[in-house]
Amino acid sequence: MLLSKEIAVELNHTGCRLKQFIAAKLRKAQVPLTPEQFMLIDLLWNHGAMSQQQLADMMKKDKNSVTQLIDAIERKGFVLRQQNAQDRRFNTIVLTEKAMELRDEAKQKGISILDEMLEGISEEELHSFLSTLQKLNDNMSGQ
Repeated sequence: MLLSKEIAVELNHTGCRLKQFIAAKLRKAQVPLTPEQFMLIDLLWNHGAMSQQQLADMMKKDKNSVTQLIDAIERKGFVLRQQNAQDRRFNTIVLTEKAMELRDEAKQKGISILDEMLEGISEEELHSFLSTLQKLNDNMSGQ
């Protein structure tokens, strides 16, 4: 198999496996979120209330995908949509008290999951890997 094809297959497999691994670990840790829901709420924990478009941009996802994520975590009681007073077509996504109560424990569990995933890989290897991923993303962005 061509090296480029092997890399594409491994990247796809790794992306799928990453979601499965994190989802299983979050369930085991009793964090009631999917990996993508966790990522969205973590952005709100770190940056405060944001528009749906800001969340989509930061997550590198389309607005419709983020709408579905917000719908799901809103049903779970972790976020609310606040209508923009100047333009009622836009909402600001804010965390609820329930999400704030979950924050510290969930963030620590999330860090532990990532530490477990990266176990045995040196910091130098991780920096090199990150650099390679950034170059791949740049190439696919046409930069």
